[in-house]
Amino acid sequence: MKIADLASPATAAQAAEVRNTYVLPRQKIVFTSIGKNACTSIKWLLAEISGQDVESFRSHPSAEPSRRMLIHNRKLWQNTPRLSDLDAGTLGTISPSNGWFVFGVVRDPRLRLFSAWQSKFLVGDPIYFHRKWAGRDWLPRTPTSPEEVLADWARFVDVLTAGRGGGGPAGDGHFAPQTARLREDLVPYSRVYEISEIGQLTGDLTDHLVTVGQHVGELTLARENDTPLAAGREVFPDEIRQKIERHYAADFDRFGALWSLEKVMSRPISWTEQSMNDIAARRAVHERIADLREMVREANRNAIALERELLAARRRGREPAADVRRPPQAVPTPLAHYRGNDLARELGRRGRRRLRRSWRRLQRRLPGMAGTSAREQRAAR
Repeated sequence: MKIADLASPATAAQAAEVRNTYVLPRQKIVFTSIGKNACTSIKWLLAEISGQDVESFRSHPSAEPSRRMLIHNRKLWQNTPRLSDLDAGTLGTISPSNGWFVFGVVRDPRLRLFSAWQSKFLVGDPIYFHRKWAGRDWLPRTPTSPEEVLADWARFVDVLTAGRGGGGPAGDGHFAPQTARLREDLVPYSRVYEISEIGQLTGDLTDHLVTVGQHVGELTLARENDTPLAAGREVFPDEIRQKIERHYAADFDRFGALWSLEKVMSRPISWTEQSMNDIAARRAVHERIADLREMVREANRNAIALERELLAARRRGREPAADVRRPPQAVPTPLAHYRGNDLARELGRRGRRRLRRSWRRLQRRLPGMAGTSAREQRAAR
């Protein structure tokens, strides 16, 4: 079912405040990204179309739980601005009537919310669970039964639907209303697709690329960011369903005719002991990823502190009398070649080596420090 058109603007001239967008100038494509609406798959597809350096995503030391999730690091995209990055003149040329393909994807807010809660909180996402929202009393426990999952889900819905004042992630892009993320009043869409229309989307995208002289063959989207539990009727009892529908009233007013829970409500949940074990295993892995990321951050903070101390010493005029020429150094193995515990050990080794070098430089530059250990120097202060 095609989504009914609104009175859309003719161009993107007024869209300078819309940030959650990916603009491919050469291909004349604009994608509005909405979390949990196939955005990971679509971003990888656009990365392929626009010729992004895939290895730069895979080698980045991020806390994302998988390589595929690294596609969300906006700093690694090349020549792919947001609408908010463009000047008024360029924005005024972006229009379907001027050969641009501008699109977004929407999804039933009830299913989207349950999926987002699982991927960001139930399985212990390293960024959301262990950093952004660490320590909150509404975070779900590691479940041992479906009843515990349902209880923690109900508590989360209460927190979310209380709004920003409830202490939950109501303002986060994965949980915000889709109409607020689309900004149809500012963005001139060629079409907004329901997530069940992904096949139509890839076909339309293929046809568009032909018109701009880029022949890519058949486009397909891989399933990404899967969640462990399928929804059943127990997930949406009347009270929870009504709270969600009130919270996302704007989405239902605009797109509600597309969505039905009839299929979900016709089946019970089928979560097994294996499902609970799967969640526990994911949480254990994500917890370790968070630990490793914190080790990297701590090593970076220590290195920065030492560099600042060295810079301060230089500013005090205590430069060495002459440059000391060093023998050629071997090129270190790229971090992308290390995995798991090997990566942690290598990061620790490099961090310790860098700290020792910085300490030796300080000893050479500051009178009275030569021959003293770091511990003795701190005691002297």
